[in-house]
Amino acid sequence: MTSAIYCQQQCNSLVFFDLETTGLPNFQNPRITELSFCAIDRSTFLQGTPKNIPRVTNRLNLCIYPSRPIDLVASEMTLLYTDMLECQSPFNHDVANIISSFLNRLNKPICLIAHNGIQFDFPIFKSEMNRLGEKAPDGMLCADSLPIFKGLEESTEMIKSQSPPVMANSSLEINPFNFMNENKSRLTTDLKQQQKPKSPSIRFNLENVYQRIYGESPQVTHNAEADVFTLLLAAIATPVDFVSRVEHAAIPFETIKKCW
Repeated sequence: MTSAIYCQQQCNSLVFFDLETTGLPNFQNPRITELSFCAIDRSTFLQGTPKNIPRVTNRLNLCIYPSRPIDLVASEMTLLYTDMLECQSPFNHDVANIISSFLNRLNKPICLIAHNGIQFDFPIFKSEMNRLGEKAPDGMLCADSLPIFKGLEESTEMIKSQSPPVMANSSLEINPFNFMNENKSRLTTDLKQQQKPKSPSIRFNLENVYQRIYGESPQVTHNAEADVFTLLLAAIATPVDFVSRVEHAAIPFETIKKCW
């Protein structure tokens, strides 16, 4: 688990990031098969509107030969099979230099943003870079969007629950029996709610977050570029609140631990 080292500084470039791999983190040291970056200047993002990708973005998409077979489950999810990637270069120094050049030209400080990034994307990306003796740009930050969206949704629900009830008739005469009846009604309601089966817990995978924001599922999933756009569109629905939480939660990328 990465230690919480919060920077709380302004991030001038937001880089939405996603990668696909040969398997899950517990699957024999997963290797990258595809990665995607979409970088947006902070001011441009803050002026964004829901369900619209800003006109000015910088993007990098790469398919990678993983140098090992892709797990069948991963292939069925991503539609990437080992033989499809045989003509692509492995994650070598050229790839690392392309990524570093892409990131270094952005307005700093840079913050890499990925959904479930702390557990998945960041450690795998760092493992690939460190294997080559390469490092991310100096001072680069990173933030996991999963707890950020969770916090945003919890704040919204809290505001709703704290809204005062609308009185149907404010001129209603006060009567002590009204309070007795009201208390009985509340007790009955509380008992009924306790007897109801608990609703399933809310899921915060990217597809479900997007669906709750826009009322529809993303058209494409488990595709690095498509997932980056899904993440960006979910974030830009509330740009000011999202950036504020990113800048509060961002940690130095150098503190991320490798997964292999």
